[in-house]
Amino acid sequence: MVPLDYSSAASPLIRIGFRWVPASGPATGTVLAVEGGPGYASSGSQSLYLAMLGHLTRTLSLLMVDLRGTGSSTPVNCPGLENYASQDQAGGRFTRLVAECGERLNHTWRYRGGGWVHASDLFNTAYSARDVSGVLTDLRLGRVDLYGDSYGSWFAQAFASSYPGQLRSVTLDSTYQVLDLDPWYATTVVTARRAFGDACERWPGCASAARGSGSAWATIAALARRLDRAAVTGTTTMPDGTAARLTVTTETLVNLVNNAGFDPVVYRDLDAAARALLRSGDAAPLLRLAALSLGYDDSNYPLPEFSDGLYFAVSCTDYVQLFSRTAPPAVRLRQYREALRREPARTFAPFTLAQWTGMDQYTEAYSACLDWPAPARLIPPITRRPPLVPGRLPVLILSGDLDSLTPRLHGAALVARQMGPSARLVVLANLTHVTLQDANDSCAASIYQRFVLHPSGLARENVSCAARVTPVHAVPSYPARLASAVPAAPRPGNTADRAALQAVTVALASVGDEISRYPDLTGTTDLGLRGGRVTFASGRRLEITLRGVRWVTDATVSGQAWWDQASGQVTARLAVQPRRGAAIRLTARWLVFASPAQRAMITGTQGGRRLVAAAPAP
Repeated sequence: MVPLDYSSAASPLIRIGFRWVPASGPATGTVLAVEGGPGYASSGSQSLYLAMLGHLTRTLSLLMVDLRGTGSSTPVNCPGLENYASQDQAGGRFTRLVAECGERLNHTWRYRGGGWVHASDLFNTAYSARDVSGVLTDLRLGRVDLYGDSYGSWFAQAFASSYPGQLRSVTLDSTYQVLDLDPWYATTVVTARRAFGDACERWPGCASAARGSGSAWATIAALARRLDRAAVTGTTTMPDGTAARLTVTTETLVNLVNNAGFDPVVYRDLDAAARALLRSGDAAPLLRLAALSLGYDDSNYPLPEFSDGLYFAVSCTDYVQLFSRTAPPAVRLRQYREALRREPARTFAPFTLAQWTGMDQYTEAYSACLDWPAPARLIPPITRRPPLVPGRLPVLILSGDLDSLTPRLHGAALVARQMGPSARLVVLANLTHVTLQDANDSCAASIYQRFVLHPSGLARENVSCAARVTPVHAVPSYPARLASAVPAAPRPGNTADRAALQAVTVALASVGDEISRYPDLTGTTDLGLRGGRVTFASGRRLEITLRGVRWVTDATVSGQAWWDQASGQVTARLAVQPRRGAAIRLTARWLVFASPAQRAMITGTQGGRRLVAAAPAP
């Protein structure tokens, strides 16, 4: 138990929860892992942290502290936010819910003697750091290896600057600056303009199919103009496997562009989906992507997994805003409007300032904090100037080069300078937000594990694998008909015709699509892009069953695929039935995270003909 208000001897107490996983063998140290959000419970990511540590769990124990307001600690519970189910997470109604959360906090606890605790500014990062320091002291662990991702890395900067004596090393994964934070977060769009192009150009099929469309960002700009003229509405597949009507607007596109920073499926699908709509009026791929990605946004993780109230208690208290946090709400609104008026109109082009700042406020809280209670006092997360840590404390900073949510540009790169000469920034190609939880590659984990074993060797550590991470398998195109699909490459012994080779592409795309979607689905079923049903059965290998799935309008794909998630190996046995003619039956094998040089290998039959082919891994 710790004081809710460290400044008052009459403060009520709150609980700070933690989870301890001892080393499986003789322990030589402890990793302290802190989750992001803000609002996620550190203890909820235990399996991810153990995977991150790998073989080090034999000698290192794992400590996860749930920051105040999260998880097993005394929760920040704001039912209005927890139960808010609308996709409209910006604007007056949502801002009022955020304000009501702050007022609820200010009428939840009382000081000994009777007065209400002004708690809306007491779930700050500085107090959380003090809580964690106390836990470490009570457990008598000695110096620990601190790991934080996203907001957890923001917290870690504050903790390391205040309590360096309790640390042996620091790892900041997908970090952003505490000092000199830009309330516009303008480097997000700067990074997105480059990253969408990089994602397509690094995967040969996408680069080839996109020729003639200009850059990937030019395609997004054209899509924004198209949606400005008229929104797109249609029936599509929701993350729970049901069909529903959905409308995609320019504001939806803003959220998709921002989601790409943490959701590689957007990098995978959006360029081709935009081209399908712009070239042929085919809205199905865009609607389906929006339903999946925004469905993930709107899943409203329940307590204790995530605290919506804590997210805003930190954001509205600690993050620099476009207005004075200490001003009354009416003054804040004037300041906010003045900031919008002064900002160049093309800062977030092709989107307007109103479109960009109206994004999901859980991504960037531009206007959500306008009515949050003014703080009784602001307690800064960091009170010293750089360097933030002593030179004896090694700091590893990991950043994905496709991460536009916490970009390297003026983010991780600036933090590296602020932490001091003992910090080293490693940029990993083709990774998005939170590199050590990205299944795309083992490079980040290998760098991290070597660092934790020998922190003093950070400057000399070989990080060359960071440039060789597998690219995102960006979808080349969404053909509406079988005859428009790019054929697989025939191999020696093939006697099947071009239509069969095109059927191979459609079959592989159908499975690859479901593999990419599976992590964000909320159940065990899905609907195909243009029809058909998919079911998933977990086990040693994930079994994917396709029944009449339509990737194109004039052919169905049925059969099964098995994905070994440990090795990345996929084996598929499928039948493609064109509208006319014999079915194409095939067996295919590929790696989910194959490099451009690693191909899917296919054998099968087309009636009496032999099918032997190779194709890019989907």
